[in-house]
Amino acid sequence: MTNDAPVRNRVQIVPLGFEHARLKEPILHWKADVVVAIEYAESDREIPFLSALVDGLEQNERIELDRRECDLFELYDALGTITEAITDYEMDDVYVNLSAGSKITAIAGMIACMASGASPIYARPDYGPDGEQIPDEPLHDEVAEVFELPTYPIDRPSNRHLEFLARIEAGTTVETHGRYRGVPKKELIEFAIDQEFDFAVKSETTSQKGYYSLLDRHVIVPLVEHGYIEIKKVGRRKFASLTSDGKNVLRAFRHFIE
Repeated sequence: MTNDAPVRNRVQIVPLGFEHARLKEPILHWKADVVVAIEYAESDREIPFLSALVDGLEQNERIELDRRECDLFELYDALGTITEAITDYEMDDVYVNLSAGSKITAIAGMIACMASGASPIYARPDYGPDGEQIPDEPLHDEVAEVFELPTYPIDRPSNRHLEFLARIEAGTTVETHGRYRGVPKKELIEFAIDQEFDFAVKSETTSQKGYYSLLDRHVIVPLVEHGYIEIKKVGRRKFASLTSDGKNVLRAFRHFIE
């Protein structure tokens, strides 16, 4: 029996785009053991050079191919897909190739790396010594859509805060609270106790007021300050509901608590 640590695989997460060499060369040069190929979920059109790349990886007996898909033009779908892949291989050395996909995918990949510790990589294109590979015409003649991208903090929410965001999302139903959208703070206190979060079960407080103070300090205030939830007072009760940023951050990082 040996006490040696298991050998870590070299994993490359590769959003696919209109590239071939910039995706293939890093895989071969850095001898990737696992390739997570992220394909565009919204298109059924076959792109021959991408099919050739994927087919070559499938036929390579040394490389394990993990095929996934997402909307490469939607930040949070791409971010969620990439961070989930990073988490699935967290015991390995994970690299994310930012060279293809879309610009939005590259942004999502960089955010995912900064939030998780994975390594971003970029393959610079070679336009030739005299620039003969530079296109004579613009790559695109028309624009399909112009939209604003959301800003995003580098640090992801803690798992505990994600648990609360998920609880608020699940409890924000018309059936539960009628026209009062959100979850009463009292229910969040009960949730904290049921889940045995340290700040609730290890506290010496025994009063309801004390529990409200603990919830505010450890959960409500941080989530409000980050813009993930908002609090609305209705009568004597206060309801917590997710903001659009809260919904998006939960969408991107929910897999950490599932």
